[in-house]
Amino acid sequence: MNIDYEKLASFYYTAKNGSIAEAAKVLKKAPSTVSRHLEILEERWNEKLIIRGSKKIELTETGKALFGLIHKTISSFAKEFEKVIGEEKNSPNKLRIMTTTGIIGVWIVRKVILLRKEFPELDIQVLTTNYDFDLDSARADVGILPKQPFKGLSQKKIRTLHPQLYASPEYLKKYGTPKSLNDLKNHRLISYYAYYEERIGNVDWHIAYSEKGSCMSINSGFLLFEAARQGAGIISLAEEFEYFKNSNLVQILTEAKKPVFDIFYVTRSDVPLTKAQKRFRELLKEV
Repeated sequence: MNIDYEKLASFYYTAKNGSIAEAAKVLKKAPSTVSRHLEILEERWNEKLIIRGSKKIELTETGKALFGLIHKTISSFAKEFEKVIGEEKNSPNKLRIMTTTGIIGVWIVRKVILLRKEFPELDIQVLTTNYDFDLDSARADVGILPKQPFKGLSQKKIRTLHPQLYASPEYLKKYGTPKSLNDLKNHRLISYYAYYEERIGNVDWHIAYSEKGSCMSINSGFLLFEAARQGAGIISLAEEFEYFKNSNLVQILTEAKKPVFDIFYVTRSDVPLTKAQKRFRELLKEV
């Protein structure tokens, strides 16, 4: 059987990113092209791979098996390729850090500056992402991330974040202050992701209380903060976000029960930590 890598790529990135539109962006193709690739694969194998929804796709059991196989193959290939080209996988002079585009980055940059003072020759790179937490694909040494569902990783808890709800005085004056979480259904809620999804460590937990979903989505902690400051709606951000100290945003529903999110220091379990990586982990644990 001939292997059509282009169509497999369309399937892989659709499954990985949760939508045909996102896969099309990654592959720089039209969504209709990606969609047609998926149809061809399903017709060729006479197997349903995905179930199309209005906003996101779901994998069938066959689709999950295929995605797992491709992901495993890509990861193995990346590791072997690094060996072939002779690249030092855990260079003591480089530190590539992967994290999210949320508020964690503000805290990390402050710690990176401290690390740089102790290791002035260290080449530090901070990579931010919302969807791709694959250390191998990103060629990252360390991830500062929610707990990952992949094997072969060492994950050490370093911090717990406590989300709260915030709005500007102007917004509350215009729309009123909610008295309970159920009151959120009558308010303008701003989400991080474009659609609510039951994911581990979901920062959009508050959207579950809305009957209409979010009024807008902004996948940046800084921009969520600014949107709330401008009176656009109610946001959920961790109270540890340092910029709240000098803002006029009002914390609402302070007594309501909210989820907490643990952040982990993620590395490959089969690769020893360098001296800089160990020190970075220590710095992150300090207040």
